[in-house]
Amino acid sequence: MIVAEKTATAIKLAADLRELCWRMRMIFNKSIEVGSKSRSFNLKALDEAVKGATSNRRTIGIWSPEISAVLWYLKKTTPEFSISEEARRLLDSELQATYPELYKLAKERISKV
Repeated sequence: MIVAEKTATAIKLAADLRELCWRMRMIFNKSIEVGSKSRSFNLKALDEAVKGATSNRRTIGIWSPEISAVLWYLKKTTPEFSISEEARRLLDSELQATYPELYKLAKERISKV
């Protein structure tokens, strides 16, 4: 029964993350300029984002009772489970898959700071 519950919650979490990424895509698409053949990025905006992200510890807040319930359940039932680490891992992998060019460019610029 516990395995079935964990599987169901993982499936729900994945669906919620897809929804979150879709919403983030809508936000990003408004700020990404599309060039003639490939995307071109507003480097000034990216540099400001990198500066803000590296100037102090920035957090990302997501309001979702389902995501919260799943992560807190996993924290209570999994030894050494970290909500922050799991959320970071899931967002990191999804952002890399969804915005590979932007992710690579941001990573390069962060490494220069």
